[in-house]
Parts: sequence; structure tokens; C-alpha cells
Amino acid sequence: MPKQVLIINVTRMGDLIQTGPLLSRLRAEWPDVAIDLVVDRSFAPTASLLTGLRQVISCDFARLLDDCRTQSKSLVALMQEMTAWAAPLSAAQYDRIVNLTFTRQTGLLASYIGAPDLRGITAGPDGGPIVQNPWLSYFTDLHRHRRFNRFNLVDLYAMGGSGPGSFSPLSVTVPDDGRDWADSFLRSQAQSVRHWIAVQVGASDVMKAWRPEYFGRTMAHLSRYLGVGFVLIGTAAEMESIELAKAAYRAGGGVAPILDASGRTTLHQLVGLLSRCRLLLTNDTGPMHLAVGVGTSVIDLSVGHVDHNETGPYGPGHWVVQPDLACSPCGFDQICAHHACKDRLIPEEVANLCLHALGLAPCPSLGPGLRLYQSSVDADGLGSFILRAGGVDADSAWYAGFWRRFWYEDFTGKQSLLAENFESAPDREPALAWMRAAAQPLRRLEQQARHIVELIGRHPLPVSILQRAQAQLRQEREELLPRMMACSATGPATVAMIRDIHNDDVTGLTLLADRHVKAYRRWNQRVARVQELLSAAPAPIKRGQRSLPMVSNAA
Repeated sequence: MPKQVLIINVTRMGDLIQTGPLLSRLRAEWPDVAIDLVVDRSFAPTASLLTGLRQVISCDFARLLDDCRTQSKSLVALMQEMTAWAAPLSAAQYDRIVNLTFTRQTGLLASYIGAPDLRGITAGPDGGPIVQNPWLSYFTDLHRHRRFNRFNLVDLYAMGGSGPGSFSPLSVTVPDDGRDWADSFLRSQAQSVRHWIAVQVGASDVMKAWRPEYFGRTMAHLSRYLGVGFVLIGTAAEMESIELAKAAYRAGGGVAPILDASGRTTLHQLVGLLSRCRLLLTNDTGPMHLAVGVGTSVIDLSVGHVDHNETGPYGPGHWVVQPDLACSPCGFDQICAHHACKDRLIPEEVANLCLHALGLAPCPSLGPGLRLYQSSVDADGLGSFILRAGGVDADSAWYAGFWRRFWYEDFTGKQSLLAENFESAPDREPALAWMRAAAQPLRRLEQQARHIVELIGRHPLPVSILQRAQAQLRQEREELLPRMMACSATGPATVAMIRDIHNDDVTGLTLLADRHVKAYRRWNQRVARVQELLSAAPAPIKRGQRSLPMVSNAA
């Protein structure tokens, strides 16, 4: 009987498009697999653009959440409605459920449907959310060490939902009606344009949107080149920003044809338009991933709380411009008073990069305060970005490569094919000194956890002694955590330990205590492995030979 997999992804357009390589990886794992996808009703049309699905199952989750918040229906009525909807899914007896929506509600849904192999957010014994699978646990917590992360969301989905494998690009079906509409729309508006550039001025969050007037100035600069034309895309809600961009375009002397398709296209028509454009200039948006999926090159303006390493254009052929600021990218919950990152991106320089992407000019040399990345695929078959201009501080650069390789090998049990680093960590000596000092406290925590297991096994249960032992362990752990988190060599492993401790998916004191022993043991082992790697003497570098980066981004 063919394997059956259910994927739950009810968030955004971009997240759905980014599941494409997971579908390919599942088909490589089980060639006859039947894959079903649960989505919010509003995203069912987007899901239909993906290939390799048996069926798309939709539900009006937004309405259900509104009913919960407003209490327009009783909890009993809502539970009955949801249970009736999910009953056929439970009866399907899936072999694996991959929940890529990290909410408590979808965790309860995944656990209710049930499968021998549950991945992503599920419900623990008390109904609280827990995360199954190390790759998806990593994704849940990567905001705690963002500056070291070099895994794209696409790869986290694919590795977590299936496993390692060969590179698979994003792929979106271009419907015939959408392609035909786009051809007619472009042909009827301008006959002389050879290079259509799509421009997405707006974004779902103003924090991650470049200033509209800068888009206008960029387009005005590009308009001086023969054969260039622009297609503005976006939603009706972005009209104000689009009008500002058009005004700046006119003020900047823009002369090329400019077509405004914003708020006027169906999803099929939007996909058709993107497939007919040579380039998309955009903020981090859902249409960016659609463009990647249809093979259109992207220039991603990575500002605000956006980190291209997480959600940038996947696979080769794209460019990312990122401001070089200590606060960039900012935290998701941060309120910015200045948005200075947006002013670091100079319209004329962005325009020159567009020309290069079109094959009309050499790669520009950007001014100070910017980083330029070219998208690629690394030796492990994962999406990556090569720094082409600007710089990254030595600590971030070294440890980003180190942890990229470390987690790949830790989670897969396979050796990474990335080139090893021939340079020592910038903070090698103080980091090693700290790990030597922390070794004994770390061992003591594991010993205390083992002692708690022994106490739980006694009859009668020594309640007061057990409570004191637990309190002592917590106190010593909390005293150690701040320094472990602050050190680049131990912080990410400490984040993983905290997730292990809170993933209480077992019942009973004995099983829970055993789980904690394993968490402390993994923490010890990982820190010891980091210490071993940092202690290894760097290979000698021949005179005149440059040291290699920790991560070789070339395929």
C-alpha cells in the first residue's frame, strides 16, 4: 500500500510555495507516496499551483479563530465542527504528518488526526505545544541565534519533513489562462519593450518594505535604457505606496512604459505576468517566491526584520541587497523608530544591479553600508548565498559557517561536503577557556538529573528530597544559562537544550526524568564536540594562499 503523508501549512502564500522541495524530497523517499495538503481556504488557489499533491484540503481557519476570539459560537460547537471536519483525515490513517504551521491550534489538529510519525508542532500530554523533529525544532528557535543561521526555510521544511537529498528548486505551474492573459496584457500596452521588469512596492508588513519613493527613483534611472518597461504588481491595499512610487518615477524623469497591474490580477494572471518578466524587483513577499518558482530572476531588498538567509530567494540566479547595520535584521517584535536600514539602499545602485541581472551591465560596486549576495546552491545541495560586496563581522562569519556544518552533521548523522575551515575561531582562546570552566558544571547537571531518576525509582517516593534536588538542579542550570547563551561557541547548543527540556511529550515522572537526562547528556556531548573542533590546530596556510571560508557556498 502506498505511503500517505499529510502536510499542514495554513499561514502565508510564500510558505506554501516554499514547500515545493519538500514534496520532491518525499517523492524521492517514497516514489509512490500520496501527499495531501491542508491549507486555509484563502490559499487553496495557491496550493493548486504546486505539483505532486493528491489533494488540497481547505478549511476556513481564519473564521474559526475569529469565532474563538469573539465567542460568537460556543466552544462545544466549535469543537464539534472541527472534529467533524477532521474525521475523514483521522480515518485516512496517514503514515506521516508534517505540521509546518507553528501554532498550538494546528498542533492539536495534528495530534487529533494522528500518525505513527508526527513532525513539527504537536500537542503534548497536557495539550501544550511540543516540537517533533530536530530540523523543525531548530526552525522554531532560530530567532535566538539568527546571526549564525544559514539554513533557508525551504531546506528546513524539506529536511524536517523528509530528510537530506539532492537539490530541488521551487517550482510553480504557470496556468495556460494566466500565461495567455499576460501575453495579451503586455502586447496591447507596449510593443517596444524587450525587458519587462516586475516591481513589488508593497509588503504585508511595512517594516520589511523599502520606501516607495526609492522604488520610483530606481525605475526612473532604469528607464533611460532602451527596451526596458515596468509592471507594477501588488494588492489593492498597497495602492497608496504604489502611487507614491509612480509620483517619484515621474519626478525623476521616468520615460519607459509603466503598467499598473496592482489589484487587477487573479492569481493565475499574476503568475503569468511574472513568468513573462525578465526580473522582479521586490521586498520579501509571497510574489517573490512565485517569481522564483516560475524561473524569473529576483532582486530581493532585505530590510527591516527580514533575513535573507531564512526566507530569501531560493536557488541560483537571484540577488539580495542588505544594509550593513548592527541592528539589521531587527527582531520580529521590535518597534523601530528610524528605519535607517531602508536609507542605506541607494536607488541608483539598485538600478545598476538590475541592469547587471538583465545582462546589460557589469556587476556594480556598491557603496559602503551595504552587502550584496548572490544566491547559490552549496555542496550539500542546500540553498545558500555568496557575499559579493560588503563585509560581515568576523565572529558572525566564522560561527555562521561553523554552526551550518555542525547542525547538518548533528541532525543527519552524515558528513557535510562543505569545505572545512582552515582558520581558528576569532575568539578561540576565550571560548575554549569558558568551555573548560563550564565542563564541570555541565557534568554536574547531568549527574543531578540522573540522581533525580534514582530518587523517583524509590518506594516510597521521597517527596521532600526529590523537590530539593529538582530545585537545586534548576538553580544551577539558571545560573549557568546566561553565560552559555552569550558565548558564540555554546549559545546555539544551549538553545537546543532548552527546547529538549521543554519538549515534554511523555507522561509519568520516570519517563520525564529520563527525558531530561538525555537532554543534559546531548548538551554535554554537543559542547564537548564544539570544544574538540575549536581545539583542533588549524591547518598551515602556505605563503600567499588565502584562508578558505568555513562554508564553501559554491555547488
